[in-house]
Amino acid sequence: MNKNYLLLISVFVGLNIFVSDLKAQTPPSKQTVVYSGPSASGDMKRDKGDFTGAIADYTTEITKIDADVQRIVKLKTDYDKMSEFEKANQNQDEVKKNYSDWAKLYYGRAMCNVSLMKKVEATPDLGIAICLNSSFADAYYQRALIINSKDNRENACIDMSKAASLGSEKAKVAFDDNFCWNTAQQHYKDGCSNLTLRKYDEAIVSLNQAIALCTDSGAYYSKRGQAYEGLKKNEQALEDFTKATELSPTNPDGYYQLGVYYFNLENFEKAFDFLTKTITRDPMNYDAYVFRAQCCERKNQQTSAIYDYGQAISLRPSDPEAYYRRALLEREMKDSGKACKDFGRASQLGNPDATEFLKECVK
Repeated sequence: MNKNYLLLISVFVGLNIFVSDLKAQTPPSKQTVVYSGPSASGDMKRDKGDFTGAIADYTTEITKIDADVQRIVKLKTDYDKMSEFEKANQNQDEVKKNYSDWAKLYYGRAMCNVSLMKKVEATPDLGIAICLNSSFADAYYQRALIINSKDNRENACIDMSKAASLGSEKAKVAFDDNFCWNTAQQHYKDGCSNLTLRKYDEAIVSLNQAIALCTDSGAYYSKRGQAYEGLKKNEQALEDFTKATELSPTNPDGYYQLGVYYFNLENFEKAFDFLTKTITRDPMNYDAYVFRAQCCERKNQQTSAIYDYGQAISLRPSDPEAYYRRALLEREMKDSGKACKDFGRASQLGNPDATEFLKECVK
């Protein structure tokens, strides 16, 4: 009986092994593709390699909507050319909407033409697909591949950057392979140079190009914000400084610019908060300490202001500004000994106002 029992177990185990091997050798069933929407017929033919037939089906559907599409494209194109004031007074319902189903038709027809080596015919369709659906990563990427040439590399890089920002891994690789970051860096340098020379309009043009190539660079937005601020375009400056902190939360510059922005608006509470965030990220930022000290002065927090001026002095002991400002506070607080010492040091470092106050100490 024991022998029969052991034989039965052996047969059972063997059967299980056989079934397991059979399952391992059986190829998984192919997932059925479900086609839907107005592009369904064209998509199905394109996937089967019938590109001519797919183009015919896409074109049939496009003919039904082409008049509306051309109107929408013109509407969006005109909107992009408007000033911020004009945009604010424009009905944006159609402008902001993504027409994904329509975009797929133009994209599908473009890809068929690409497969048939008709890239000239494909490019306009990809442009329309992008206009109809600004989040269409594959459309940006495919257009970049078509237009990428020695004379048009920058526009191709912009499309690669946009596709990459929308999640296309292929576009990220292409962006690096084409050294697009190098072009962006050159525009950034040009923008910084123009900003230093107070050529704010020229700076914005260069920085716009840099941002178009690297949409995720907080530093680029921060610099453009400074150019807008130079033109007294405070709303655009605020948007760019805020964007800089969102894109690069560990970079102190965006927070510093926001701190100075609110300081100039005499919103010392907000200025203090952003300058504190700056110092947390960059404890060696002399200017942040000086501005935060002035915020403390405006809030009648003299002790905190003196502390911040002291931190600034430790960072830049040969700069007279912090000595002079701390001396004024000490004078106000009737601490003449410390005030005279700081006035003396500021005077030695070339501050003429400190020299005048120093005369009180001689008396």
